[in-house]
Amino acid sequence: MSDAVKRASGRAHLWGDRYLTFLAIVLLGYALLGKGFAYVGFPPLYIGEIAFLAGIVVFVRSGALAGSVTTLPSLVLVVGMAWVVVRTIPFIGVYGFDALRDSVIILYGGFAFIAIGLVLEDARRIDTVLRYYGASLVTFPIIPLAFWLTKYWGDYIPRLYGPNVPVVEIGASAVGTHLAGAAVFVLIGYRKVSWFWILIWFGALAMIGASNRGATLAALVSIAFAMLVLGRLRLMLTAVAAGIGIFAVLLAAEVAFLDYEEVKDSIDRPVSAHQILENVKSVIGQSGAQTEGTKKWRLDWWDIIVNDTLYGPNFWTGRGFGLNLADADGFAGTGDANASRPPTRSPHNAHMTLLARAGVPGVVLWSLMLISWSGLMLHAMLVARARRHMQWQNLFLWIFCYVTAIVINATFDVTLEGPMQGIWFWCLFGFGIGSVMVYRAQFAGEFASAGR
Repeated sequence: MSDAVKRASGRAHLWGDRYLTFLAIVLLGYALLGKGFAYVGFPPLYIGEIAFLAGIVVFVRSGALAGSVTTLPSLVLVVGMAWVVVRTIPFIGVYGFDALRDSVIILYGGFAFIAIGLVLEDARRIDTVLRYYGASLVTFPIIPLAFWLTKYWGDYIPRLYGPNVPVVEIGASAVGTHLAGAAVFVLIGYRKVSWFWILIWFGALAMIGASNRGATLAALVSIAFAMLVLGRLRLMLTAVAAGIGIFAVLLAAEVAFLDYEEVKDSIDRPVSAHQILENVKSVIGQSGAQTEGTKKWRLDWWDIIVNDTLYGPNFWTGRGFGLNLADADGFAGTGDANASRPPTRSPHNAHMTLLARAGVPGVVLWSLMLISWSGLMLHAMLVARARRHMQWQNLFLWIFCYVTAIVINATFDVTLEGPMQGIWFWCLFGFGIGSVMVYRAQFAGEFASAGR
């Protein structure tokens, strides 16, 4: 897909290849081990910060600085990062490291430029990324296993980085994201998988369906969109019918032989047909007290943020980065019945987090960035489809669906605020921009040659 684009050479090229391999390992570590992997490193320089700093060096050496900011989403991202820096620096003296930690929701956007630089430096790295991801699907069954261990055996997982940090801790939202990315990758035909792999995938979806509504929605919406684009409507309807049938049998069996008892905390939700039904009912209407309670908890908090910014004193500036929003708004500890879980800081919605911390300018820049990126990807997808460049169309589709899954998750959970999904998001974001730029450059060259 990248033969006509100029490639870099020499030492910078070699370092770029090595860094891409390192970054792929980092992303795989986040996918398989979650928070446990995030604590690898030398505090306060953890693996994410090490990858970030090394990536900046590689980016500067690539010579792609000017080219990386020639699209609207990348330009908006630069402005958004600048605004976040302005709203972070005044609070470092007050909140210290917390201010820097909160700002990564946007400042990790530096990974987007690193990804753009890698692709522009050598377009063959698009194929390398696909090859790396395809190889990583061999390890996919580890992700639901890690989630199962986190959910049911968390107290027995070894802790090497402190009393509250097990070596394996992966959340439901992260699993949902990778379920979507892996499924679309397979649907496109980038890699063939066994029936065992498919069964593991559906088992993981069942676990997520019972545990986290946002993660389930993220996976299903992204996969449904991919199926429609790929013309797999019959397969989608068959899968839906089969899923409903299996679910109905399991629900009937549970009603006949088991007593369902509603849990008191979201983390204790069992993997059962009853719980999946409660989650579905909560999304489309009313359900039990626990699931409705967590929904009301979010909506009440978001109302406070909207009133404080859109209709309050922090319209232009927000409250800055570093402040614990849960403490400030009276939601500290709410929803955290298990004392071993870290305290709540953010309102389980990246858009609301940015509105609260960066004000209306921050959330407008964020929205414009997402809209312009989506427009860029969808337009490239349609152009590739019209030209019958199906490989390119499928590449753009995979990236778009993966990013969409993360954004949906970020609407209902603390997702982009941490490195486990935040770094994945920004790398995919930049990889999408870089791939579109390569596609445009490649076929602009072909058209120029044809004209001569």
